[in-house]
Amino acid sequence: MENQTELYKIAAAYLHGFKKSKLKILLNQIGSLDSIFEYSYSKLKDASGLSLDILKKTEREKALKQAQLNLEFNQSHDIRSLFYTDKAYPYQLKECKDGPIQLNILGKLNLQNKKIVSVVGTRKRSPASKQIVEQLISSLKGSGVIVVSGLASGIDTLVHQYCIKHKVPTIAILGHGLKMIYPRENRTLAKEIIASGGALISEFHFNQKPTKYTFPQRNRIIAGVADATIVIESPLKGGSMITARLANSYSREVMAFPNSITQDDLAGCNQLIKTNLAHIITAPSDLFELMNWKINQQEEKAISHLTLSKEERGLMQTIKEHKEVHIDRLFDSSQLHPSIVQSLLMQLELKNYIFNSSGLFYSSRV
Repeated sequence: MENQTELYKIAAAYLHGFKKSKLKILLNQIGSLDSIFEYSYSKLKDASGLSLDILKKTEREKALKQAQLNLEFNQSHDIRSLFYTDKAYPYQLKECKDGPIQLNILGKLNLQNKKIVSVVGTRKRSPASKQIVEQLISSLKGSGVIVVSGLASGIDTLVHQYCIKHKVPTIAILGHGLKMIYPRENRTLAKEIIASGGALISEFHFNQKPTKYTFPQRNRIIAGVADATIVIESPLKGGSMITARLANSYSREVMAFPNSITQDDLAGCNQLIKTNLAHIITAPSDLFELMNWKINQQEEKAISHLTLSKEERGLMQTIKEHKEVHIDRLFDSSQLHPSIVQSLLMQLELKNYIFNSSGLFYSSRV
């Protein structure tokens, strides 16, 4: 009986023409999931009020055959299947009208009542992205935050790698079935995610291959499952921009790191910020502040240390030693060219570490 219920839950996701919103209406009308597959079409028509033509187009016999294969694959590979009404199904996705009907999860990570952040970016990342990603991910260690990404080349790969390195729980949302890993070069990384206590998640049939349609479909899960989405680097068009816009449509917080204005191929983040589709983020502490997530003093100190360069830390030390510091004193103490000092001070202001207290005087905020 338990296997039969599980079979019906999986099969519901394969009903032709029925997304979650429409399925919910049907279930409310007929009262149980079993009835969808056990009633005759005639009885189902009377109970649901839907036409025979619509009901036959669901291809429920085909859905059951697909579900049976998926159920057997899941059982042989220790994969959990979560139906959208299950208690363990992430509440963030329950709020999404177009959320997946069911999820296949490989790994023991529990998503229920967790703080979740999606971190995404372009496949063609810049050299600077490595430092940005590590600073962000390392700041999340011990915070209780789960990090989600898409296991793609580029930024996604860095996100998962640094999560493993810094012992931050991570989830990869796949744009294909769990029988394979794409791209092939991330097969080892996928195993490491599982071994580190993370998870691989897919809404697709285990045999589904990646297509140009499955990845945008996957992106809505990346956006919907998270409390916040952070874009590291992105061109004006691409998966990360789709994910950011989806997150906005779900009324989730979206953040983006500003990129150089001289890099036209990475203009996406600046565009998101410029059009008010994303908050600007220049330091990991911005995430905690925006989400109103508390961090202890030790974590805050670690974040500050990781976020600042050696030169910035030197300036901060001088500024903290005094209530107000004139810029000339900072020129002298740093022994850097004045233009470099001015640039560093501007960065520290953007990161909210200091403020211009009066004219050429600077004071610390931390």
